[in-house]
Amino acid sequence: MSVQVTEALAIVDRSLAELKEAATQDQVRVKLANLNEVCRVLVLEAAQRPTIPEVVRRYKARFPAKEHSLAEQSLRNKRGGANPYISLLKAWAGAAEFVLAPSRARRHNPEPTELLSPDEVAGIDNPALRHQVGLVLTQNRSLKTQLDILKKAARSTVLHVVDGSAVATKDSARLPLANELALNVTEVEALKDFVDVRKLRARGLRRAEDGAIESMDGRSLSDPGFVEALEKIVRSYE
Repeated sequence: MSVQVTEALAIVDRSLAELKEAATQDQVRVKLANLNEVCRVLVLEAAQRPTIPEVVRRYKARFPAKEHSLAEQSLRNKRGGANPYISLLKAWAGAAEFVLAPSRARRHNPEPTELLSPDEVAGIDNPALRHQVGLVLTQNRSLKTQLDILKKAARSTVLHVVDGSAVATKDSARLPLANELALNVTEVEALKDFVDVRKLRARGLRRAEDGAIESMDGRSLSDPGFVEALEKIVRSYE
């Protein structure tokens, strides 16, 4: 197990301990422990990223007892930013980016479009900042992938779904329906929280003049216009 994976898992352990300590009910502590186990198996053994639907499915199968049930709504409810379950899930999502990272051989030869290699991220001394930078880079890659898909779709024949059937049309200004790319409420709120100036500062990050994300010492962590892209995505869901 690499150093960065070990440290990423240590962040999860600390998050779990803090969330359990802050919980006021034993039932919440039990559910947190159960959720942690589900995410651990999903990430470390099944080598999958912890999405809410998959986590809920596995949780129900592993912990069927009614008193320990955890519904999807419990994970999606923001509770004013105080939802311990989604906080733990986000911690595991961050760790998964290191656990499921490409092989070390590839890390020494990052793609030309990568701003920082995983090894460079692992070299950041502050564990919390290192974790946040990893999340920024992951979101950057995800957005780039979505933009590439939309650009390709714009050059192609558009498919509209009518009564469950795909119908091809030409010269249409509408983009193709892609439900797998549509963001849910939790994901939109996560983007909105991320671009908040105060929360960026709390993470040791800030918005650069060119719209990129940068560290407080001025090191660029994303492409120019990254923040504007996130803000446009958020506005498109209002």
